[in-house]
This record gives sequence, C-alpha cells and structure tokens, in this order.
Amino acid sequence: MSLFNIPDGVDVIEVRKKVNKMLSEARKKAKSKKCILCGKEQSSFCNSHSVPQMCLRPIADKGKVLHASLAMGFDIGVVDLDGGVNKSGTFNYICRECDAKFFQDYENPDNIIQPPTDKILAEIAVKNMLLQLNKRDIELELLDIKQQELGIYENPDKLSELKTLDQKEYQEEVLFHQDIANNNKEGGYQILFWEVLPYKVPIATQSAMVLPYDMEGDILNDVGNMDKSVRMQYVHIAVLPLEKKSVVLAFYHKRDKIYRRLRHQINTTSREKVLQYINYLIFEHTENVYFSKTIEEELKNNKMIEKVSQEANGLPTFGHLSVDNIFGMDYEAVKPEDIPNFLDESWAIKEEENTDGEE
Repeated sequence: MSLFNIPDGVDVIEVRKKVNKMLSEARKKAKSKKCILCGKEQSSFCNSHSVPQMCLRPIADKGKVLHASLAMGFDIGVVDLDGGVNKSGTFNYICRECDAKFFQDYENPDNIIQPPTDKILAEIAVKNMLLQLNKRDIELELLDIKQQELGIYENPDKLSELKTLDQKEYQEEVLFHQDIANNNKEGGYQILFWEVLPYKVPIATQSAMVLPYDMEGDILNDVGNMDKSVRMQYVHIAVLPLEKKSVVLAFYHKRDKIYRRLRHQINTTSREKVLQYINYLIFEHTENVYFSKTIEEELKNNKMIEKVSQEANGLPTFGHLSVDNIFGMDYEAVKPEDIPNFLDESWAIKEEENTDGEE
C-alpha cells in the first residue's frame, strides 16, 4: 500500500482537510436545480445509493463495508477506506419521489433472483449512468477549483472540454434507458451472463463500463479516440449479494453491437472462467465496489489486487504515465487469473462471519 502514502513531514490531517474542502465545494457547485428524471425543480435531492442498501447490508460488519480505496492503495489519512452502509456509494442527483418509485422493481430481492426483465435492466442502466453523470459533474467543478488553487494543469480548457463531452453522453444514456423503463419497451437488451449463486459473495457492485478489449484481447472501444462523433459503448455489470444468495449480472443494449463478439466468447467459456473474468472487470474498471471485511487482509496484502486496481485500460498508475513508471513501457497488465476470484464459493461469507448492524 504505497502509491498514495503521505511523505514524511507532511501534515496528514491538513492534507485530508484540504481534500475534503475541495470535494465539498465541488459537490456544492455541481448541485443541479432540477431532478433529471422528472424535470421538477428541487430544493434538496435524495441521498441515492449506487448499490442498493439491501445488497450492502448482507456483507456489512457492524454496519460497515470496505471501499475500493483500500484495494487501490490510498492512504488511510486522506480518504476513508471503509464506511457505514447509509453513506457508502451515495450520490445526490434525483428527487426523493423518483428515487423511491423509479427503481422499485430491481430494488426488490424477490425480483432480482428471477430472470431480469427489460424494465429491470433499464432501471439498473439508469442508476449506473446517473452515477457516472454525477461523478463527471463533480469532476468538472473540482478541475476548476484545483486549477484556481493549485494551478496544476497545463491545459485545463482541454480537460474541461473532454469531461463536458462525457457529461453530454451520460445525459443521453440516462434518457435513453429511462424511456425504455417508462414505456415498458421490450427486446432491447442482451444478457451476457446472469446467475443466482447459492452463496453470499463478499463483493457488492453495480457499474457501467466501457470495455477497451474483449476476453481475447481484441479491441472493442477505442478509448483513446477523442472524436466528438465517436460514442463509447457500455456494458453494465452488477454483483448483488443477498442474505443467502448472490446475483451476478452482465448485459448491454443491442445497439452497442461491438459486444456481440464478447457475448459469443462468454457463451463458449466455462462458468468458472466467466465468473473469474467478471471479477477481474470489477477491479479493473470500477470504483463503485464495496467489500466485506472477511476479505480485508487479502485486499490489503495482495499486490496483484493493488496493481490491477491502479490500472486504467491496461496502463499503470490510473493511466497517468510519467518518468516514474517509465511511461508504461514494458508494463505487464494484470490478467483475470492473477487475482483471487471473490465470486467463487471458496470466498463466500459464512453466517458466523457476518455481524451486521448499523452504526
């Protein structure tokens, strides 16, 4: 755990205060005036969960879950490595009425253990893209704040332009999937993998991912292409643990045709290898993942987990290439089999290991 350790002599408390102050200011500035789902003006927004609380509580220990920052190597003095269920994976972007009503189909344990309908898939996709949109809005404000206070970017306008393009794309994705849910449209989604595991996995996650490569290493999305006319295509992945079961789901909308080849690969690969691959995608492509404390020591001490959690599209240090990492030359990216497969039954949470309870 070395990448983000604070150097000797630096006041960790002051660094944390500075980080929190900038993040708080960015969130405040990024706050919308209208709910994006219903369009109504709001004075306050719901504390929405990016992963349903019903899937965080089963893996919580005394009301707390571990955050992705633990696997990434962040310093405990600067960011939280764990947190209470009520505050983990939350965002403020939609009104309370929409949060309560729009997602009620998939935020129901009886529904998600059944083969998913297009409406449920659409609800999951909307939630995923809302999270992406909220994060990008905050990043845009944070970029401006950091530039004003620290002047660290050589070309802030270019960075802002790229993030604004993402922002527009995410908004379009939200509206696209919202229309499917609201109008009960059918036949639009393609399921890559869905299974109800007869045990409780120590991971809860839900995310939209832009995959640069398929299972064989061939290019899917050209993530380096900044052309405004190029739209990234998304896969949605969810791992949703319940009290005695877990749902593992991967899907895409059929308009995202580049994933047809990936679908064929998954259909011709063993179940064990597919679970291993999905487990790898979680560490490689999302921060919106939460862990049980039953695997805390593995997350802390497994160097390959830290390495893959710091990768960005197969490049080290979140893709920030520099002299320190020799600009990624000769870097060997982590493979699915290099890290523990936490979706395997050998990592399942036993009843005696779970001591849930809100703090």
